[in-house]
Amino acid sequence: MLLTMTSPSPDPVRLTEALFFQSSGPVSRTTLVRVLGEDVEIAQILSEVARRTKGLGFELVAVGDGWMFRTAPDLAEALRSVLERPPERLPRAVLEVLLLIAARQPVTRPEIESFRDAALPQKTLALLQEKGLIRSVGRKPVPGQPQLWATTEAFLVTYGLRSLAELDPLLEGLRGPL
Repeated sequence: MLLTMTSPSPDPVRLTEALFFQSSGPVSRTTLVRVLGEDVEIAQILSEVARRTKGLGFELVAVGDGWMFRTAPDLAEALRSVLERPPERLPRAVLEVLLLIAARQPVTRPEIESFRDAALPQKTLALLQEKGLIRSVGRKPVPGQPQLWATTEAFLVTYGLRSLAELDPLLEGLRGPL
């Protein structure tokens, strides 16, 4: 007689915590369902993870289309001083372009130049693309077919945003006709 042993299913809360620690970016609902199964109540598990991490050195935050662990805000400054390399700050002109892309996406380089009333160096778009903050989303169907640019999920993660809607007060003056 052959006896097979089946291992018990892991605790879904612990499995979710491990998944967040293992992931380098936000974990989507789709990924959670794939790991935990269709019959698991995701909202309850996320609530329990948030409860268990309350008061620790990290917390569960919603970012983009998913969730991830982040350093507790009250500890971020203390850690910043001991990091080997502080986060690179983007020059003001590059941040301006990034905000224009966030506000008007998808947007072309000529449209950005028109709004800024200044030439846009290719190196600015290349830097933002290299940092993973913007990506090409196709070409505009007009003569010359310029590339269309939009922000990425990495943009949301970098700036701790759940969605672009959180930027609305800041971006309001950047929207409207060109």
